[in-house]
Amino acid sequence: MTADAFVAAARTYVGVPWRHLGRTRTGLDCIGLVLLAARDVGWDLPDPAPYAREPQGTRLLEGILGHAPRVAEASPGDVLLFRMGLYGGHVGIASDHPAWGVSACLHAYAPRRQVVEQPVDAELRAALLGAFRLPALET
Repeated sequence: MTADAFVAAARTYVGVPWRHLGRTRTGLDCIGLVLLAARDVGWDLPDPAPYAREPQGTRLLEGILGHAPRVAEASPGDVLLFRMGLYGGHVGIASDHPAWGVSACLHAYAPRRQVVEQPVDAELRAALLGAFRLPALET
């Protein structure tokens, strides 16, 4: 799977409603977006569901990021891990937005109630815990 194909697959979900534990085009959460975009390009990732809406530890992300090495600088297709409270509990997919030409993040964003692609602004940068490269990605 290529990073470009993974990002393109994730973009097809922009506008899909946010739904906790959602795994379909009728609604999905942040992990659901990563799982479905990966599946769409031929790679099945382990699903850590069920999990609480508010993270209580690291179990939430063990399935997706357990074997993904952390990278110093995010590239399109890398999975971004964001803090929710004390824990990493939100993920997105790094992208370069084609219209804006800036680093962006594709994520199922509960406050916006849908999947969005937005620039990595000061708020996202402050919550960013790290970037992880999925082993199946070819750059």
